[in-house]
Amino acid sequence: MRVPRRQPPVVSHVSPSAVLAAARVAARRYAGRVDRGDEVVRSALSTRYDARAVALTDSGTAALVLAMRLTAPRGTVALPAYGCVDLIAAAVRARVRVRLYDVDPATLSPDLGSVRQALGRGADAIVVAHFYGYPADVPGVRALADAAGARVIEDAAQQAGGRLGGVRLGAFGPLSVFSFGRGKGTTGGRGGALLATAEAGAAAIGAVEAAGRAMPPRAAGWGEVVIAAAQWVLGRPAAYGIAASLPGLHLGETIYHPAGEPGPLSRAAAALVRRGLPHADAERLARARVAESLIAQLARVPSFHPVRPIAGGMPGYLRMAVLDGAGRRPAPAMGIVRSYPRPLAEEPELAPIIHRGEPDAPGARDICRTLLTLPVHEYVTLADERQIVEWASSVAMG
Repeated sequence: MRVPRRQPPVVSHVSPSAVLAAARVAARRYAGRVDRGDEVVRSALSTRYDARAVALTDSGTAALVLAMRLTAPRGTVALPAYGCVDLIAAAVRARVRVRLYDVDPATLSPDLGSVRQALGRGADAIVVAHFYGYPADVPGVRALADAAGARVIEDAAQQAGGRLGGVRLGAFGPLSVFSFGRGKGTTGGRGGALLATAEAGAAAIGAVEAAGRAMPPRAAGWGEVVIAAAQWVLGRPAAYGIAASLPGLHLGETIYHPAGEPGPLSRAAAALVRRGLPHADAERLARARVAESLIAQLARVPSFHPVRPIAGGMPGYLRMAVLDGAGRRPAPAMGIVRSYPRPLAEEPELAPIIHRGEPDAPGARDICRTLLTLPVHEYVTLADERQIVEWASSVAMG
């Protein structure tokens, strides 16, 4: 039976040569030999993001757990009211309490008024996330946090090569969290990193270095090899329909998974990240070309408004985000989907750790109701662009 062509919402590029290299690293025996894969990845991340310390982890969530423990040990962390449930999982594992601040639907950047209020209610740290590669106003939040005596964690899991004021997303810190998971731009199959910039201070830099040294022995990473191979084989539209039909993969679903104790980046994941980082800027540029083409073509479509970057922002365009005011239905076959289905305040796992009386977040509710993401990855063709524009222009309103 022929599987219909189906466009992935997002693609993390991986090459066959990178998969083979990761498999060779996973198969190698290291008795009496030094594995320098981590060292190379740490050096590359330090150079790219001007970091003073790097701890490589088995997931981006694990890196966020470490960041929360360093900034708010058994204290309170302010989270965006819109975001992935992994934010909650990290807070639960880190044993912190949570306050929420709102997000501006027009830019996906923090609502600074809401940030000020959340900090005023008491928070030891605040997480600022770059959604879909759109820059968040980390400097603006940092100024408010400094005045309130709180520390900033930059969640750069979805940074995808974006910049703000010419500075790479993820380089603002003082602590920055990265993810190398599926659908996050540069991929290791799984994995993450916690970076400390010079502004983190000597104590935090030392703590990040110590966290890296304290990791248990590294795994070979055969699971990451399998994930990367599957991304290469099934990530194309001609085959993605097969992957989407497998219920065990839960593609496109937002599912809460409890966070485990942070572990180290596997050898195979390090090999994949090492080969992916040099291509990140070129991949961002290719996505930007598709996004800018779609923005121009959709300019006159009623009630369909592309999310705009904040001043000085250059999006990474992990996905292209649009606000639909007319109730269009998603078109998963074209890769047009909704993302997080509800605000974090409505997630049942948050209830035990959120402070009572947190105010409503209307921006987050509006985003969940109106935001759609369009695919802009390497497999989006001119014909796909035309199909997206036709859908936006003529699809029946639901």
